[in-house]
Amino acid sequence: MSCGKVLRVVLVGAESTGKTTLCIELAKHYNTVWVAEYGRENWEEKLAAQSLKGGDIPEWTDEDFIHIAQEQQRRENEAARHANRVLICDTNAFATGTWFERYAGKRHAAVDAIGNADKVDLYLIPTPEVPFVQDGVRDGEKIRGWMHDRFVELIGKSGVPYQLITGPWEGRAEQAIASIEAFLARCESEAQPAP
Repeated sequence: MSCGKVLRVVLVGAESTGKTTLCIELAKHYNTVWVAEYGRENWEEKLAAQSLKGGDIPEWTDEDFIHIAQEQQRRENEAARHANRVLICDTNAFATGTWFERYAGKRHAAVDAIGNADKVDLYLIPTPEVPFVQDGVRDGEKIRGWMHDRFVELIGKSGVPYQLITGPWEGRAEQAIASIEAFLARCESEAQPAP
């Protein structure tokens, strides 16, 4: 188990499972900073630029995903310098690789290499049994099950601890806090000198 100075908690999973809302609640609870999902910000900027020009919805490129993974990781590492014991991240570069797979049907070596350099202590994976809420940007309602299963599969293989966050919206924040507290308690226990 990794027990660094700042515990890095990353929320990943299918769309519309409450990840961003949980990030905000967790950051408030721990009086710390959180890192927003840069891929969404990037996509909204591309959509806005395209709507000014008129025409079709813009396409994703390999370079987009490489840039998103790099920028997500850069923002996370910068935020870690200002975190109060816990850093909360709404996705990471590893997740960007899985989104590339969702769109391209295959993995991308360069994106995966960036994701492999991620520092993660604990993943929280909200499950997709809650209702899908379309916000005008999301497109993955039909593949929520696949995305969730793929994240669980890949994180399970990575060996990084993870916790599923289940059930209705109410109670998810409490589950996430309990998971973080349990991880912090194990870290403190391991840090105690042997008698």
